[in-house]
Amino acid sequence: MALRRMISRRGTPSIIYSDNGTNFRGADAELKRSLFELNSDKLVSDGLVRGIQWQFIPPGAPEMGGAWERMIRTVKTALKVVLKERAPRPETLLTLLLEVEALVNSRPITHVSTDPNYPEALTPNHFLLGPSCNSPPLGKYDNSVLCLRKQWRIAQRLADMFWGRWIKEYLPTLLPRQKWTNEERSFQVGDFVILVETNLERGSWRHGVVSAVHPGHDGRVRVVEVRTRTGILRRPVTRVALLSPVECSAG
Repeated sequence: MALRRMISRRGTPSIIYSDNGTNFRGADAELKRSLFELNSDKLVSDGLVRGIQWQFIPPGAPEMGGAWERMIRTVKTALKVVLKERAPRPETLLTLLLEVEALVNSRPITHVSTDPNYPEALTPNHFLLGPSCNSPPLGKYDNSVLCLRKQWRIAQRLADMFWGRWIKEYLPTLLPRQKWTNEERSFQVGDFVILVETNLERGSWRHGVVSAVHPGHDGRVRVVEVRTRTGILRRPVTRVALLSPVECSAG
């Protein structure tokens, strides 16, 4: 059912990558069995058949699923901390997980060149929900609501707690792990970046375009100025993650 929901929100994929979990293996077998039972000639004639290739990574090699495995780990770690010694009602837990889904899919992954001064961030939610995926303003919740009986308030507070923990788990994964002595690409004017800051309100991402770079005595860029919607911010490169490099034009 999860696979069906993915296909119905994102469209028909050409390749699906996953680990070897029994749920995925079972879904693969079920889909093959269902396709075998269909009248393939009619489907072909109607142009409804689209080949989907399902690629399984080798068993016991989760590192080969790098991107999604890291994301799963950050989410599981944050949820484990938030839900420790807590047992929310099923409907409250479901609401929390939906909030978590929206937060994870709101992360900037690159930019859309709609505004030369401040390109819009492209997120997974754009693919899932379309361009009009902005969430409504959120209220203010503290730990006192966890003692109340209003389950929606409890769910919102748990979502706040998840965000605070998850953002601390996720943002550092965007930063390069190389040492200063290694040769790596320096930031350039025009780069689209995200600021690694963990004190933001739930669902907020501070990103922008590098407007100036400041090298150190060794010639390597140590500080950058980033043009955001709220103004220009000066940050060390150790707190800035590159999402999309500047494109160099020929000529």
